[in-house]
Amino acid sequence: MLTPPWVLPSVIELNDVSLEYDGKSALLRVDWRVNRGESWVVIGPNGAGKTSLLSIINGYRWPTSGSAEVLGKKFGESDLRELREHVGLVSSYLEEWIPPEEAVLNLVVSGKYGATRLWRTITPSERRRAESLLKTMGCEVHVRKRLNELSQGEKQKVMIARMLMSHPRLLVLDEPCEGLDMGARESLLTSMSRLATGRRVAIIYVTHRTDEIPSGFTHALLLKEGKILASGKIGDALTGENLSRCFGVKVKLHRVGGRYYSIVEEVEARGGTLPQHQ
Repeated sequence: MLTPPWVLPSVIELNDVSLEYDGKSALLRVDWRVNRGESWVVIGPNGAGKTSLLSIINGYRWPTSGSAEVLGKKFGESDLRELREHVGLVSSYLEEWIPPEEAVLNLVVSGKYGATRLWRTITPSERRRAESLLKTMGCEVHVRKRLNELSQGEKQKVMIARMLMSHPRLLVLDEPCEGLDMGARESLLTSMSRLATGRRVAIIYVTHRTDEIPSGFTHALLLKEGKILASGKIGDALTGENLSRCFGVKVKLHRVGGRYYSIVEEVEARGGTLPQHQ
């Protein structure tokens, strides 16, 4: 059994974790602690190690060295299949396993069982919870539709509702705004802000754009080349200086209404720098 959440010292505890595969180093000596109720944005350029970090958190990869504990389950001493049942994951690759004609209501309820298809009759209590979650995500009007009738933004909201169906103790979202237009993105970010400010569950939100960070998030982790460049409360870790070091460009960061907007001022070029006007 998993340790009850109210007695967990932390939700995620990584100590000196390194990960190597395919002859390459994906993570190098990562120390990271996430406490219950915290909402973390993980940000970094492509190839920084974000996906590798998520693969460990979700129990799909084990560290090459170091120790990892998620939801009280120590890697090497626990059955990680049980861990996965309590981690809510939203990632684009999950859609590949879902038939396009699947009913929205069935898909949401399937999250209770960690599946992508529902092979049983929905109970009245399951229906009530699924409808409530769709309402929370602002997409209750789609309860009688099928997945292939929805836009990409609507699908993402339904997938988050599905993720919440099992009462997960940790939410992990891997670039959920990818492929969304401006309106769909802002609608999704508003829904994520509501989850973050509720502080009922820990959230890990992966992106490479500061303007896709929902308001209300409490902490930030910046990754570069598999190493932690900065980590801590979002106001301390997410700075223009740290972003400049992380992405290799000169960045000025502005905070407006709880959101973060970055302006690239200079990029490295052969023989010097090039000014960027936006």
